[in-house]
Amino acid sequence: MKRKTSIFFLLAWNDYRIFQGISRYAHEVGWQMDTRHFFLNLFPNDRSFQGMIAMWHRDPKVNAYIRKKAKQVPTVILGTQNPRVDAPMVMPDNRAAGRLAAQHLYDLYHKNYAWFAGDLCLSGAERKSAFEEHLAELGFPCTDLSCGKATFTAKAVLRKLKRVPKPVGVLARDDHDAAVLVELCKQAGLRTPEDVAVVGIGDLESLCAFSPIPVSSVSLNMDEIGYQAAAVLDLRLQNKFVPRITVIPAGNLTRRLSTGCLALTEPHVLSAVRTIDVRFAESLSMEDLAAAAGVSRRQLYILFKQEMRSSPHDYLLNVRLRHARNLITENLLTLNEIAERTGFNTPRSLNRLFHQRFGLAPSKWAKIGQPLSG
Repeated sequence: MKRKTSIFFLLAWNDYRIFQGISRYAHEVGWQMDTRHFFLNLFPNDRSFQGMIAMWHRDPKVNAYIRKKAKQVPTVILGTQNPRVDAPMVMPDNRAAGRLAAQHLYDLYHKNYAWFAGDLCLSGAERKSAFEEHLAELGFPCTDLSCGKATFTAKAVLRKLKRVPKPVGVLARDDHDAAVLVELCKQAGLRTPEDVAVVGIGDLESLCAFSPIPVSSVSLNMDEIGYQAAAVLDLRLQNKFVPRITVIPAGNLTRRLSTGCLALTEPHVLSAVRTIDVRFAESLSMEDLAAAAGVSRRQLYILFKQEMRSSPHDYLLNVRLRHARNLITENLLTLNEIAERTGFNTPRSLNRLFHQRFGLAPSKWAKIGQPLSG
């Protein structure tokens, strides 16, 4: 009986989704997984494995072990940081994640933005750079709430957090840092998301969904990263060409309570927005919205432009389209019923405006089951 190829994997942080991705590929090709380090924190010192998937580690002894073994067996480095090994790398698209977070906060009408990280690392630097660059393109600066090269102290971050203009939208380096920031906001007497909206990166459900304040987060497609790292290693085992770096596209941003409200402070605009959010299915006129806000139609238009970068009609259309998209994705109602429930009145109007916004007719959107990003 042919002996199975044994693969040793050494992860610096044990995200179960990476393990699942690697295991899924291993099952497909019949590999035997050497899990001594994953479960027992042990290192095989013999030549009992034919390939290795490894990550940079904070422990220099672990990195030394990786460098030694990488000279003996085909190796793939998983993640953004390389422990000085001449091997192909498979990593997340950190820049795309940073830009996606910036756009999400911008779409919530934030005017103040900040970055937070507990310490310095290469992946964080990439996310921060892309976040700041996209905000600069949109015309906004970004405050750094971190301690920089200094050792992290809660007091230092709290001082910066209290000084930054509110409301503020903050991107944390990862989900763990997002949870830390939410706790610091609580200590400072600041509300999340009303005062400080927080976005994490990684979308680790145990941290994000079950936090006291569930955290919005960008998925890095961890399962796919693990799977593709194994696929690249398989090509190396076959002496086939592999690219020096393989970047796995970021996934969707899942919106949770930590970014659960719009960053609006003008009271007349807030009144109009609340009216739209509740009565979007009705035949609302601009006069109706102005009356609900207690200002003239022209004044409401000016205030919306200042506060939301759009008109009241644009916001009303966005709300209707968002609700229509949700109902179309559920695929439980006819287009005529959806049009009636979302204020479009006729399927023809819904079809035309939906196609203009999303690039697909409602019928095609329902068939492909488009995922929602928030």
